[in-house]
Amino acid sequence: MFLIGLSFAPGTTTSIDGDMESTLPEQLGIWRLGSSLRTGASFCVSFAQPVDAVGSPRWDYAMKVATAPEGRLGIASSIAAGAVIRHPNVVPVLDGDASGDRPYLTMPMLDGRTMKWHLSSGPRKPLPVALWLIRQVCQGLAAMHAAGWTHGDVKPDNVMVGSNGHVTLIDLAFAHRGTLDPSAPFRGTRKYAAPELLVNASAGTPASDLFAAGRMLWEWLARVETSNEQVLSPVCELVECMVDETPENRPSAAEVTATLLRMEIDTLGEHIVPTVQRRAA
Repeated sequence: MFLIGLSFAPGTTTSIDGDMESTLPEQLGIWRLGSSLRTGASFCVSFAQPVDAVGSPRWDYAMKVATAPEGRLGIASSIAAGAVIRHPNVVPVLDGDASGDRPYLTMPMLDGRTMKWHLSSGPRKPLPVALWLIRQVCQGLAAMHAAGWTHGDVKPDNVMVGSNGHVTLIDLAFAHRGTLDPSAPFRGTRKYAAPELLVNASAGTPASDLFAAGRMLWEWLARVETSNEQVLSPVCELVECMVDETPENRPSAAEVTATLLRMEIDTLGEHIVPTVQRRAA
């Protein structure tokens, strides 16, 4: 969970593979690094603050630093996508450098938990709330697709849900513009990968992102409070369209956004005016 306004000691020490140094510096660009938030195979995410905030207890930013040569490509993709995509449901890239000895990018700290937590550990939710969360994911995807970009790794781990329900699509490391080189290796997460990606790793398109969003929506259907087939049936039909084996048959992110908004409105009645059984409970 990312929290805003916590105090952590600067100067994190993190192992780095490949031809890079064994520790991260206390400063990169105009940013001071704090304690590590998360370490992956090719990157480290740390708390950060501007260098002129020495002595401040606030660490309102997160810095992602490449810790292996392959991490440089992810940093470069994130910076390139962040330079053209500005949308409330897509994580903003505030600063970055992919050409230096230690490629990095800086993002605002996000308050909340991942959608994975909500699906696996969080409380069950009313159907319109689940639809609202996925709609926000699709709004972010629609903005990316309109700019010519494919996210490439849509999954619950890469979706932050704020304490107020605001959704932010994060991790643009696998984002790409246009089509990938035919020799490109598989990138993403197989559980949420569209069928075409499992056959040809370079076949990623906006339709592939929609398949992954459809898988997440399907998972939410097992985590909602209602079992009313009348309200669930249209959602199931939408999921079937989103996960169609043929990419061309899947709706666009903008179309799914509009459909989910209508469904939210249509299902609010059951949530706002509960049944006699729910009221008794």
